[in-house]
Amino acid sequence: MADLNFVALTGFSTREPALRQKSSGQIKAEFSFEVDRPFLRANGEPVSDLFLVDAWQELGEWVMENVRAGTRLMIVGTLNKESYNSHGTREHMTIVKAKYIRKASGNVADRCDELEGLKRDSWTEDLLLTAVQLIEEAIEDDEGAATLDHIEAAANT
Repeated sequence: MADLNFVALTGFSTREPALRQKSSGQIKAEFSFEVDRPFLRANGEPVSDLFLVDAWQELGEWVMENVRAGTRLMIVGTLNKESYNSHGTREHMTIVKAKYIRKASGNVADRCDELEGLKRDSWTEDLLLTAVQLIEEAIEDDEGAATLDHIEAAANT
């Protein structure tokens, strides 16, 4: 089996996306994305992770038109570790390179809450298959989805 870099996340955008143009002429939309961890701190406070999301070209254009601060999304893509210099020190950040984005509402949001087992330190095959099935159902329900197929279809109408 080849190596696999695949991540599926649900959460909220935490700021308005910004459009950037690279020197190559490619465009990307960047936005921050908060994902709640499936547990609480000992004092009852929620724990979350914050990611930077990059969406390139047509997907980035969709993001600029459809994503605002507070938009609940499902993002499928890859994880990339990038580093940069800041005040003389090397900083590192994890970036989600989005390949598929959809607004997460209705069944997608409701079903995520049903996966109580995700709070455990390890997952059974059944739990993992249920999570994968949820992703499959969300993708098949194409309302609110942003994929290259949907973007091209919209451009041709």
